[in-house]
Amino acid sequence: MFLLASGLGQAANEWHTFTSTDGRKTEARILSVESTFALVELKANGRHVPVNFRTLTNADQEFLKNYRTGSGATPSKGATPEPTPGTTPDKVPADAAADDTTPGGEPTARHLYPRTRKEIQDGIREIEKRPRPPGLSKQVAEATNKLNIYRFLCGVPANVKGDPECSAAAEDAALACKKNGELSHALGHSTGDCNISHMGNVVASVSQYIEDSGSSNRDVRGHRGWCLNPPMGKVGFGSGGDSYSAMWCMDSSGKSIRGTWAYPGKGLFPLEYVHGSAWSLYGAGNPGSVDKLKVEMFKLSKRPDGQLPSSGEIPGHEIKINHVSLGMNNAINFEPAEPAKHGIYWVRVKGPGIHEGYVVELY
Repeated sequence: MFLLASGLGQAANEWHTFTSTDGRKTEARILSVESTFALVELKANGRHVPVNFRTLTNADQEFLKNYRTGSGATPSKGATPEPTPGTTPDKVPADAAADDTTPGGEPTARHLYPRTRKEIQDGIREIEKRPRPPGLSKQVAEATNKLNIYRFLCGVPANVKGDPECSAAAEDAALACKKNGELSHALGHSTGDCNISHMGNVVASVSQYIEDSGSSNRDVRGHRGWCLNPPMGKVGFGSGGDSYSAMWCMDSSGKSIRGTWAYPGKGLFPLEYVHGSAWSLYGAGNPGSVDKLKVEMFKLSKRPDGQLPSSGEIPGHEIKINHVSLGMNNAINFEPAEPAKHGIYWVRVKGPGIHEGYVVELY
């Protein structure tokens, strides 16, 4: 997601009434803006939802483009900008609880399904086509784009920039591990500021960090946590040859978000981006201790058309949870006993400081 320029000042925090192409109105404020969609906070309930430009009136499309370019200009009343090339009317929810009936069998409960398949496809394609910034190698640019795809799918800002200086620090860390003959965060050379890997290919290493498997990672899943840390604004990748690489990740120059986010992400989620046996829910307030948490998962026979009960029976097959742990960003990590497959899953988490249910549909 594009981070709003500081020069926008107070305007960036103001509420704006967005109008969809079918006339529905939503009062929200902008959190971040990308080339084809924006992340907004709904005034009605505080939820963060993505909104595609094409679902809005021409005036609101122009309003968002002005924010993206840093002008912060509000469209004049009655102005009708020219349509954006290649866009067509599409429905957008008036609020997070509104239904969005779309062709092709898309989900209707928009508050449970933040994006349609087309919005996911468009978002991934846009990230993949981002040009390589000056000073970055092709591999580092591809790794940065891949990281942003995971972030986009999981509901956190997805415009992290690949940085040459951070990449030089990551390469120094990878070479230090190579010289040491083993991975260690205690070698200096930025090793304490990096995710480090035995995989020399920096592009492939991103999926490895997201998976975050292994007995030493099981309880915290810190590599995944750093990859999905919302305020990350810049990143670096460096290789130490065939067997070592590093990702400089400890950055907070971006924008924080409110609410929870998850891996796999809420709503529709492509199965090809699910790695390993652990799922994570982030931003979970104060989850307390593991022994006071209850994490449940159900495989549903059909899509829910609304929020499912916070207690009691759920109409589906219950999946045993083998292991629960806590991690950074108030993460709750949990391991379903059954491997992830195509299907519709309901996750329910309850504890002293968290009470949440959400759907994940793997396709």
